[in-house]
Amino acid sequence: DTKADNPGSGDDDVRALAAAVPGISISYPYPGDSLDWGTDVRVKIFNSCPEVPTSPVNINNCSIVLKLTYQNLSILFTGDMQSDVETQVVARFGSEIQSDVLKVGHHGSAGSSSETFLNAAKPKIAYIEVGKDNSYGHPRADTLARLRTAGARIYRTDLDATQEYQ
Repeated sequence: DTKADNPGSGDDDVRALAAAVPGISISYPYPGDSLDWGTDVRVKIFNSCPEVPTSPVNINNCSIVLKLTYQNLSILFTGDMQSDVETQVVARFGSEIQSDVLKVGHHGSAGSSSETFLNAAKPKIAYIEVGKDNSYGHPRADTLARLRTAGARIYRTDLDATQEYQ
């Protein structure tokens, strides 16, 4: 979880509900942390807000960004982080973010999936979670073009329905 509050999102309710379940613990991982999810599963954190921010933040940039690796397959989950944080992630972690599959950031908005980020991630497949009738115009044409230039095969929930990777 992230310690940055997102008023109106229900995060506080989810935290309270989870804390009330026996055996459930809430953690606030730091960038660079690895999580233990089992013998064959590796999880590395690349972005988070593990401390309460001391100044206002763009809540999108507090998205937990993680890479899940199972056997020889890796998936990079990016949340809604924006291109300025993508640049910071690439500067700090470089080729560690390279992944077979990318869950495209912020529903394919123009502010995510920068060229710098995609050059480091090198995804073969890109999944975009986006509604059919969204008022934001997601995914944006320029984002789709950057994904294609990066060599990613693109799947979208608005066109291709629910996605499953096997």
